[in-house]
Amino acid sequence: MTPEERKSSENGIWLCQSCSKLIDTDTTRYSKAVLLEWKKAAELSALSEIEKISPIQSMEEDKAIIKFFVQCFDRPAFQDDIYQEGRMEDFDKAIEDTLIALNTGVMRTRDGEKLKQAEGKSAIQNPIWRKKLDTIADMLNDIRRRLKVAEAEHTYTKYGSGQDVFYCFSDRELGEWFNLTREEILKILSSICREAGLRELHFPCRRYKW
Repeated sequence: MTPEERKSSENGIWLCQSCSKLIDTDTTRYSKAVLLEWKKAAELSALSEIEKISPIQSMEEDKAIIKFFVQCFDRPAFQDDIYQEGRMEDFDKAIEDTLIALNTGVMRTRDGEKLKQAEGKSAIQNPIWRKKLDTIADMLNDIRRRLKVAEAEHTYTKYGSGQDVFYCFSDRELGEWFNLTREEILKILSSICREAGLRELHFPCRRYKW
C-alpha cells in the first residue's frame, strides 16, 4: 500500500483511543474485511438518520428554536440606552443569561429560576442561521469583555440613586459602541426571522432625556 492509499478516506475508519488500540493488537480477530463491514454499516446508519428528517421538519424545528431565542432577547438589556442602565451588574448578568440561553437553550430569570427549556444554537440545522447565531454569541461575549475593561479602567461614572440612576461614559465612543453593538445583534437576529418567515424584532429602543 502506497503512502497516498494509506492516508486516503477509503482506508480510514474513525474509532476511539481504546477501540483503535484493541484492533491494532488483534489483527486476526479484527481483519480488514471485518473493519470494512463495520465502516459500511456505520455509514449506512448515519445516512438513514439524516434521511429521516425531511426539509420541512427541519425548517419547523429551526423556527421553533428561533422563536425561543427571540423571547430570550426581549429584555431591557437590549432595549434601554446604555446611559439609562440602572445597574451595570444587572446589565452584565442579563447579557450572560442571554448567552447561556443561546448556547444551551435554558432561559432563566435574574434570580436563576428556569423559565423555559429549548435547544441551543448548535441544534439549528440551517448552516447560515447557525453561523449568524455564532456571530451573535461572539458579539455578546465582546460586550461582556468590554464592560469588564470599562469597569476596571473606571470609564463610566454612576449618577443618581434609586430609580433615577444613569451612567456617563468618559469615553463616549465606548458608550455608543455598546448601543450600536446591541442594535446590530438585533438586526442579525431579525434577519433570521425574516428568512424564516417569522415576525421581525420590533423591540422599542428606549432613550430618555434628562
